[in-house]
Amino acid sequence: MLDYLDEESALGPNYEKANLKREADGMGESVSAVQYLDMRESYDVLNRHRDTLPADLGRELRENTPSMDSLVPIRNRVMHGRPLQASDPETAVSICRNFRTRYWNTLKGVLDHLDADPTWEPAFENQGRRSDRILHNLPLPEYDETGLIGRAEDCKKIVSHLVRRRESMLTITGEGGIGKTATALEVAYMLVDDVDSPYECILWVSLKTERLTASGVVGIVNSIRDITGAARKLGKAFDTDFRGGVQELAEALEGIETLLIIDNLETVDGEEVIALYERLPDSVNYLFTSRVGVGQFERRIPLGPLKEKDASSLFRHFSRSRDVARLVRLAPDTVKEVVKRLRYSPLAIRWYILSVEAGEQPNLALENQEELLDFCVRSVYESVTPGTQGVLLTLFALERDATFDELAILIDVSVDELRRSIHELLNGSLVRLDNDSDGSLVSRVSLTEAAKSYLRRVNPPNAVAVNVILEREQEFRRSAERRRNDEKSRKLAPNVVRTRTSNDEPVAHLLRKALSESKDGVFSQSLSLVEKARSMSPDFWEVDRVQGFVLSAQGNIEGATSAYLSALRKARSGDNSLAEAVVAYFFAGHLARKAHEVQKAADYARIAHGYFSSAETAQTLGSYLIWMLEFSEGQTLLEWALERAEGRIKLITLTALVDSWRRWSEYLLDHEHRALEAADKAQAGFSIGDQEIRGGVSDLRLFDAVLESFAQYIRCITSTGVDGSSRDQQTVRMARRVSTQLFAFEACRGWRHFPGHMAKLKRTSGNLEVQDLCDKILEYARPSDDPEVDAADSQREEVAEGVVKVWLGSFGFIAHPRFPKNVFFHESSIENRQEECGDLAGQVVRFVPGIDADGRDRASWVCIVGADLE
Repeated sequence: MLDYLDEESALGPNYEKANLKREADGMGESVSAVQYLDMRESYDVLNRHRDTLPADLGRELRENTPSMDSLVPIRNRVMHGRPLQASDPETAVSICRNFRTRYWNTLKGVLDHLDADPTWEPAFENQGRRSDRILHNLPLPEYDETGLIGRAEDCKKIVSHLVRRRESMLTITGEGGIGKTATALEVAYMLVDDVDSPYECILWVSLKTERLTASGVVGIVNSIRDITGAARKLGKAFDTDFRGGVQELAEALEGIETLLIIDNLETVDGEEVIALYERLPDSVNYLFTSRVGVGQFERRIPLGPLKEKDASSLFRHFSRSRDVARLVRLAPDTVKEVVKRLRYSPLAIRWYILSVEAGEQPNLALENQEELLDFCVRSVYESVTPGTQGVLLTLFALERDATFDELAILIDVSVDELRRSIHELLNGSLVRLDNDSDGSLVSRVSLTEAAKSYLRRVNPPNAVAVNVILEREQEFRRSAERRRNDEKSRKLAPNVVRTRTSNDEPVAHLLRKALSESKDGVFSQSLSLVEKARSMSPDFWEVDRVQGFVLSAQGNIEGATSAYLSALRKARSGDNSLAEAVVAYFFAGHLARKAHEVQKAADYARIAHGYFSSAETAQTLGSYLIWMLEFSEGQTLLEWALERAEGRIKLITLTALVDSWRRWSEYLLDHEHRALEAADKAQAGFSIGDQEIRGGVSDLRLFDAVLESFAQYIRCITSTGVDGSSRDQQTVRMARRVSTQLFAFEACRGWRHFPGHMAKLKRTSGNLEVQDLCDKILEYARPSDDPEVDAADSQREEVAEGVVKVWLGSFGFIAHPRFPKNVFFHESSIENRQEECGDLAGQVVRFVPGIDADGRDRASWVCIVGADLE
């Protein structure tokens, strides 16, 4: 066509470029300049002269002109040995089918051949023409059947880093078969064709020693296994006779802006890589692919599994390219299920399709992935430390993701060791980190699908080790449940550790263990647990609060004070009123009982009571005010608390109230010398406590407070210049009550000095009944000088008084302060038993305590007294 025009007229603006190429070849005018036109230039020439062409051809050229924008890049990728994109085959065929006129007979023949045999391809020699600008030795890609699917964004990101050259070493990391090699090769070709590429030379070498096929893992013949071999391979890009090593390669690359790409770097020692990096010139940048990475020098680009959509697309494209009809026809949902079970791994998808193509049943190929998993995971698994393998074992046993803090309490390693292990697993693509679902900064660690499948199918962990981990998890869950229950029922108990979110449960677990250890006096272990909790959550106020409590119990006053102040700062910085109130409550206890700074203690106790307004905080503040001699306000708080308190807090409040009357009495007697008024205060405290004892309360501290109140009462009425006879009736009543419970009062701390008070009362009182009661109590307290009498006295049957705590029809248990585990008695031991005694629970009884053959406290004689001891 256009044979009536000379070449320059026909080619127009394209002639000069084509002619220069022809002259460079030294061909002269014996060869038409048309032969030197690119595909798009040829099409443009025809388009410019379409009015002189046959009408049907001109119309066809015009209509298909937009398609050239898609077809020309595909043609260039094919002819220049570049990686194809996923849609290239379908796009090229589709465009070519639009040329239907009689002028395209060769094209029609090719299309007909493809219709008859989709696997056919024309025979031609691929020259893999080098770039005119960049020297390279890049291999042809292995993914041309489908193109590189699903990695476009990753490639752009890596190219951007390499063009900027801010980091001299990049490593694409990921599990085996995830597409690291294909991505690196795609990136390399993108840089070769990028006009802004800063590199003059791009060199590639692979250290891959084996490959996975449908029939198994096979070794690669003449594979390179060390850096020296890699250097020799790289040098051949300059000189096919290159025989040198790293030093000679360094000299060859001096002054050349080079990108050095090493594939499968994990097969060589990391020290070799560092030595290579140090010896090559600064003009060299590095791109590595590795399952585990190099170390601290690199910037890592992790490569994860394909997205479901991309994995399904790869499955469809590869199935069609291999003409595996049974897979091509699979329903979309089935394809999604298959790629999910293949962990969205490109290698796994290709392996599966090749296995089915080779005759494997599709369902069996999905089940029998052991060799695939071994190839992808084994080398990384075996390279990590035993401690790191323990982290994998824990995640496998849990069958769920876990926070770092959860792992820290389930695995018996330090927090630093655990961090190193997780970092190692991340580098090896055996675990992944995901943000917690609540949107917090807490990350959750989980096994990758490849690691999970490897441990399940190829290298299953020991069942005993798995059970140990599951038992630890159950204990942790039980501990968390107990903590939550304690927080609801015992808001300010020492072992109640609060949490900000559920993610604090592991730290709370450690802190509760620390409190338990401190209770047993094992302070070193307790503080070690606190420090572990701190390393997990350094900004958590409860860590400092518990540390303060433990140090206070240990006697480290200054250390405890410092810890409590730190807890307060953290609570206040977070604007957490609850946290401030809790810390203030325990800090107040430390200041009052250990540091003896009652005024400061009261100030913090007011903060706690202002927030909680509970019986517990009222009792605490009230007690501190009593110690500060602010009796009226203190007792008001204690009485308010007593009306609202229950259980143990009620007993503590009651004892504190009894004690407050005694302290007030002491102040009036010792400082204001108002003896009879002081006696009334002491008698009030005694009456309050005695009333509760009559009602069945059996607590040694309460008994002690009641006994101290009576002793203080005696001090008041026997003071010099005081006529105690006006109080004889009260004195008799109080002394009689004490005489009926001597066995219990004898165990009290105040009993040691009590006989002296009774002796003084006897000397100063003219009341015979008072004297008789004094004699009875003194006789009980008097030691014997006769050993035989003393021995007989030790065998005497003491009559005690208590309250039936539980009655079970034919036997029961008596509560008494000297017997913390209660005293057993049978109905046959009841002296005044009725035919139908009914439920004896709550009845006041007198009994003779003893010990049975099993070492259990048992009453040999019981007498029901009833509610009124008088």
